[in-house]
Amino acid sequence: MIGYLRLELARTVRDVRYLVLAIGAPVGFYLLFAAVFGGQTNGAPDTFGLPASVEIMVAMATFGAMWAALSSTAPRLARDREGGWLTFLSTTPLQPLWVLAARIAAGLLVALPAIVAVGITGVLAHGVQLSAGQWAAGLVLLWVGTLPFIALGIAIGSLTSSTVAYALSTGFYFAFAALGGLWVPPGILSPTLRDVAMTLPSYNQAALGWEVASGGRPTADNVVVLAAWTTGLALLALAAQRHPRRRATEPAAVEVDANETISLGGLSKRFGEVMAVEKVDLQVSRGSTVALLGPNGAGKTTTIALLLGILEPSSGSARLFGSTPNSATRSGQVGVMLQDNQLMSGVRVGELIRFFRSLYRGPVDQSTLLGMAGIGDLLRRRTDLLSGGQAQRVRFALAAIGNPQLLVLDEPTAAMDVRARQTFWAGLHADTSRGATVLFSTHYLQEADHHADRVVVMRSGRIVADGTPEEVKAAGGAGRVVRFQVLDRATDRFDRLPGVTSVERNGRTVTLHTGDADATVWGLFPLRDAVSHLEVGEGDLEAAFLSLTAPADRP
Repeated sequence: MIGYLRLELARTVRDVRYLVLAIGAPVGFYLLFAAVFGGQTNGAPDTFGLPASVEIMVAMATFGAMWAALSSTAPRLARDREGGWLTFLSTTPLQPLWVLAARIAAGLLVALPAIVAVGITGVLAHGVQLSAGQWAAGLVLLWVGTLPFIALGIAIGSLTSSTVAYALSTGFYFAFAALGGLWVPPGILSPTLRDVAMTLPSYNQAALGWEVASGGRPTADNVVVLAAWTTGLALLALAAQRHPRRRATEPAAVEVDANETISLGGLSKRFGEVMAVEKVDLQVSRGSTVALLGPNGAGKTTTIALLLGILEPSSGSARLFGSTPNSATRSGQVGVMLQDNQLMSGVRVGELIRFFRSLYRGPVDQSTLLGMAGIGDLLRRRTDLLSGGQAQRVRFALAAIGNPQLLVLDEPTAAMDVRARQTFWAGLHADTSRGATVLFSTHYLQEADHHADRVVVMRSGRIVADGTPEEVKAAGGAGRVVRFQVLDRATDRFDRLPGVTSVERNGRTVTLHTGDADATVWGLFPLRDAVSHLEVGEGDLEAAFLSLTAPADRP
């Protein structure tokens, strides 16, 4: 938890909005309001009998602590959730409760500077004098009093988008300040406004400080109101944070081949009326490199989510190393690179690498990892300032960092340029040389052809081909190609040649896809005066892919 807490604190203190709204704004408002109310003393029996400078100091310390708590939770949690960062964390040994505890602790810790900054300003600007005990008690009570706002921030971040979360946080920030009576000394509040204020956590948090500063003790009413808000908002936050319900019982342990890494049996997933994955059976042996191919919507990403335990199947089962996906990922046996998931924002790459290395018992040596992923020059770069290709390389480093026995990579080279893709595949081959199993999806068919020893093709949620690249090419009718240039425009004669399955023409160049290249070449012999630059080569995976994934009605 401590390591993740450091990341949360690092990205908060680098946020200019935190510095402005949690520290700068409360200090500025304190100076402004103290000047307006000019040292008045509010001595009415139902108020705290303090100089206005002291009352406003406590109110503005509360004001800053509120923003620190809200801004360190709501928008960041929402961004992490909608960007896929929390989903990625669920595939690592990091426990969700650790992440939640780190957020709560971060919310408390970042509130301290706001409280202290306003207190120091009060002393320097207006000579506010309190005993050491009053300063200490006030600091602790105002600090603990931020818990309702942390719970509110977590609830907002769990239920809304990052844009909405920031807007709601700002709205609650100013609403609680205005309605909670933080912008005027409490003695000036009208009876109606004070009745409203006394029901809000902002007023009761400040009241803890006012009571201590006036020499009294916090009242039971203040504590009860804060406890009620904290409890209610915490329950809302926990309800919003709950994970999709798991099966009542985990699938029974089964005997599996010791050489088997992935076992999917009858795996299906339905979203409403759409069957995204249907009766997928797949077994992958240790040390294999398997490419999962298919057009958009074929079910590749859903299948990967099912085998990782991110989604619960509608029927069927998924086993990794003979155990449940959750057990395998929590034990560090699996390294995952999800499609388009964003990295934790506001932290440096080096900080992220150090933290994730600490999660595993036997992580990859850091210098080896940096060279393998090609990120040695990115360690001091903030994650939110990386290009798409650079971010992909960092994601690969996080997937490989724990020396996993299985790497699951969803579109790993998306957004990478040619050189970055070459670096990636060189790094992956270096990692798999130790015997790791790799399952990757890609739209770059040449990558599958060159780097996979097995290709699985999906269409409409089903597996339609499974074998070596050569076997899949044959299944798709790719066969071999005979390519030549023609000396006239007539091409209709070529589709009648022996073995030809299809004809392509690009200008004067004709490409014949054939199941029997020898027969096709002999068939061209009578036409030798009409052709030139004859070549015979292997059929490509693209032709087989297009054939295998052509739209077809399900039975």
